[in-house]
Amino acid sequence: MSKRIIITHQHSLSSHGGGTLSCLQIAQQLQKMGVDVVLVPISNNPTIELKASSVEVIPVVPNRIHYLFNGIEVAKSLEKLIAKKQVDAVLSWDYEAAFLPKLLKSKQIFFGMIASSPSYETWKNRNTKLPLVKAVTDNWFRWRPLKAADVVFVSSNFTRTELMTLFQIAPEQIKTIHRGIDTVFGKVQRTYREKISQLIFYGSLAPLKGVFDVIKALGSVAAQGQHHWRLKIAGWGDEELVKKAARDRGIEDKVILLGRLDSIALAEELAKADLAILPSHAESFGRAIAEAQAAGLPVISYDVGSIPEIVEKDVTGWLVPLDRIDLLAEATLLAIADPQNTFAMGIAGRERVARLFSWEQTARAILKGIEEAKGNRYE
Repeated sequence: MSKRIIITHQHSLSSHGGGTLSCLQIAQQLQKMGVDVVLVPISNNPTIELKASSVEVIPVVPNRIHYLFNGIEVAKSLEKLIAKKQVDAVLSWDYEAAFLPKLLKSKQIFFGMIASSPSYETWKNRNTKLPLVKAVTDNWFRWRPLKAADVVFVSSNFTRTELMTLFQIAPEQIKTIHRGIDTVFGKVQRTYREKISQLIFYGSLAPLKGVFDVIKALGSVAAQGQHHWRLKIAGWGDEELVKKAARDRGIEDKVILLGRLDSIALAEELAKADLAILPSHAESFGRAIAEAQAAGLPVISYDVGSIPEIVEKDVTGWLVPLDRIDLLAEATLLAIADPQNTFAMGIAGRERVARLFSWEQTARAILKGIEEAKGNRYE
């Protein structure tokens, strides 16, 4: 077993999003298993970072020139750490690892990447004003560390296929490890209700996560005469834009904005809900979707990315083709029309998530992946 693992992260440990929460959970679970873990996030506020985790945290001040050069500061920090302590492995999340491969190879330290982009193909093909600059910086800061890693951990077969196809990373270099889910969601009490009327969306209030698709779909549901429902929206982002979208669709009086919730408050809201509508456009795992199912809620989402690996179609929820707002509306109407089936789907999802997704399984898979990759490297 690896004795000391350093985990670098491209954001503050207090930042929003599933990636940061996953980083913290992985570190804390590894620590519970007897591994000495050091977290190295990018942050100019050490006080916040030190409060974020029970694991040792050594924050790195961002580079003054450009965020892509934060990797220089990370490499300097790790060089000092390595000089003081024996380090068995370094795991990195993204571009902050750009300057690590050469350093770690010279010190004979194992190097792993945790590939967490919702879609590498979408990122690679995004439109920018300077496409040549984009291609060069992506290759150096993002793709090169992935290719140089001794092992790349992915949370879905979708991401595994992307890495093999886009970057020709060898299959044996990639290990699929499902993420865990906070146990607070599995403790949500679920009882049958005769009416499906409480709907919920949560996550980033950005187009990529589908909040505006939900509003459009429910506008269509209302237009078809189904008015006996209420939508709660929890998350972070431009709430005024969300309010305007609801107003434009004539459903402003049916939408309640809750703001950003912690896990306990979110679990309380999921307990009140009957159905989660989470039509994300891209996912490498789908943390929110798995959380909703852990709480016993059936999910309506898009059939894209890793989502079919989280939602079993027509068993634990409804999956429709990307951008088919009409089919999101149709699935919602089906859920409302058949409360018994909707409730049964939620229970099936809860059982599936409890079986497949736990942080202990994730941490054990990471340690196993490191040891296997070490063996392959020295054969």
